[in-house]
Amino acid sequence: MKGVVILNGLMALLVFSAGTAPAAAGDDEQSAGKTVPQTQTTPRPPDKPLVANDRPVHRVPVYVPPLRGAPVARVGGGTRGGGDDLPYVTVVTPKDTGYTSSPQPVLYWYLSEPVDTRFEFALVNDDEIDPVFKISSRREMRKGLNYLDLSEHGVSLKPGVIYQWSVALVGRPEQRSGDIVSSGTIELVAPTAAQAAALQQANATESVTIYARMGYWYDAFTRLCRLIDANPGDAGLRAMRTALLRQVGLDGVADAAD
Repeated sequence: MKGVVILNGLMALLVFSAGTAPAAAGDDEQSAGKTVPQTQTTPRPPDKPLVANDRPVHRVPVYVPPLRGAPVARVGGGTRGGGDDLPYVTVVTPKDTGYTSSPQPVLYWYLSEPVDTRFEFALVNDDEIDPVFKISSRREMRKGLNYLDLSEHGVSLKPGVIYQWSVALVGRPEQRSGDIVSSGTIELVAPTAAQAAALQQANATESVTIYARMGYWYDAFTRLCRLIDANPGDAGLRAMRTALLRQVGLDGVADAAD
């Protein structure tokens, strides 16, 4: 009788184990040959505009100087006294030579105060004795950013030549040592085929970032200023311009032009 009880107990244990094993295996979907859906994140294309609430979010451009280690070329102009009360003036350029892809670029400078005085613009290079282009006249200029478009004067740059351009405020024509002068340098360089292809696929805002990354300061800044003129209420575009100006050490201009 005792042996029968033990045998019945073992049979009950075997029946219990065999009945519960399939249920435990069924709880693991992967072990049963089923696939558990996984959440995937699609990476954002590198040069596509970001979008928030159906409005573009402008990326901050990063200016990469094309000639690292090149000598400082930008010279800023401050008041030199003499009782003329001329404002501070500085060309809006990198510290070293900036590139342009346009043979007739737009050149910007900044004035700390409005002025109505004799103004002189000059474009020179080391290969020629006389200035490539020079204009001198009395003109009124506003506080902030002012510019000269070389295409309006029929002036074109030659590729591979570093030009120096300058603006001067002439308080006393008979005493030019008192002029307030600022100058910078520029070089016409054609983009590579890959760069040209990237620019062709970019929209206006994206092209600013691409030009800055390639070292084309003048193209990036001019396009950005034109975008701001066309969209004066766009704070994102102004933030882009502020960032560019700070990257080349023009903090004072960035604060005033914002």
